[in-house]
Amino acid sequence: MEGVPATEIARLRALVIGTLPQFAGGSFVPLTEGWDSVALECDGWIFKFARHPDAEARLRREVALLAFLKPRVTMPLPQMVLHEGPVPFSQHLKLPGSSLEKPQYLELDEGRRNALATRMAQLYAELHALPLNRMQTVGAVGVDPWMSPDEIMARTEAKLPRGYKGFVKRTMAAYRKLTITGDELVYGYFDGHGWNMAFDHETGMLNGVFDFADSGFGSRHRDLSYSNWVSADLTLRIIERYEELTRFKVNRELVMLYSSALRLAELAEEFLADEHAVANVVDWVAELKQLGFSA
Repeated sequence: MEGVPATEIARLRALVIGTLPQFAGGSFVPLTEGWDSVALECDGWIFKFARHPDAEARLRREVALLAFLKPRVTMPLPQMVLHEGPVPFSQHLKLPGSSLEKPQYLELDEGRRNALATRMAQLYAELHALPLNRMQTVGAVGVDPWMSPDEIMARTEAKLPRGYKGFVKRTMAAYRKLTITGDELVYGYFDGHGWNMAFDHETGMLNGVFDFADSGFGSRHRDLSYSNWVSADLTLRIIERYEELTRFKVNRELVMLYSSALRLAELAEEFLADEHAVANVVDWVAELKQLGFSA
């Protein structure tokens, strides 16, 4: 997605200053522009604006959920405030740190990898222990489903290099059979990848996580899969510690299946350029094989 036009930054800046005049002398920098929202940063504060009515509902839900979660989990989370008006927007103090991507993770020593895994495992354990009926009262809803297996197969097979047809068919056959019943249904984060981490690269420590707009009710194993976008090594470390905390036996193959399905769904949905999405699938299959998982 293209950058935020200067005219749009000026319009959003004026909306912030109209509500919070203390920021009149500040410099507003576009932080992110996603499908759902545009975020600006000024003097360490983040201001997020919804792009459409559905996104506004998600933003309101995120503010309510974070207010409930913040005193109930040990992981530092943003403290968001919603400012009402003709164009509502949220405000929160930016967590110190920056995103964590695979090359940076691979540079971490064993101790820092384990410390990161322990913090994420504790977050998942605490979220998954929250009563579903209580979370529903707060405003949690089911997480967004991915594209259907038939649609994914129809839209991906021709785009992938030769030799990947079997991977697509095996992945979609297994994905089609998945159900969410009993203790598989949890309230979870469902966005625990490195772009949503506030990571201190000098100390090698995680200072917190953010972006709970995609949190909700869904599969426990799916929730544990998003750290694969940093590294499957991190995911396996998280799972080991999560099992110790929860006494729940995690099916590692199932966690990896969710990531395989998501990589194919990303290619099918065309949110990314085909070249990028295809490379993600190829790299993911190679990582699975390296670790001895089915691919």
